[in-house]
Amino acid sequence: MPVYRERVYLCPAENGQPAWVMDFPLWWDRRAFFTRYGERQIDTGHPAYVDYGLLLTPAEAFAWDRKCRDAFNADPRSQLPKIVEAMQQWDASLKLAAWIIVESYEWESGLE
Repeated sequence: MPVYRERVYLCPAENGQPAWVMDFPLWWDRRAFFTRYGERQIDTGHPAYVDYGLLLTPAEAFAWDRKCRDAFNADPRSQLPKIVEAMQQWDASLKLAAWIIVESYEWESGLE
């Protein structure tokens, strides 16, 4: 059975600046994200796997992030230093981004 993971690419607004590649934020509701934005999936054309990309604007990503953070505040993990640091890094990177690409990719877990 295929397993999917997501990565997020934050593309900078200013030419020549580095892009950031991050794991899909833990505090984002994955199921709700794909319900909301799933119709935007673009097949990447990988010959062996079913991989997709989704494009978001910074405004959409900010709005989604705020919604998910509000819901995630009830989770005890929201206070872990590692999570707090990841949220701060996400905020700093998102402020400099012009586009956000979410890659959903199939990978082999080796557990079959």
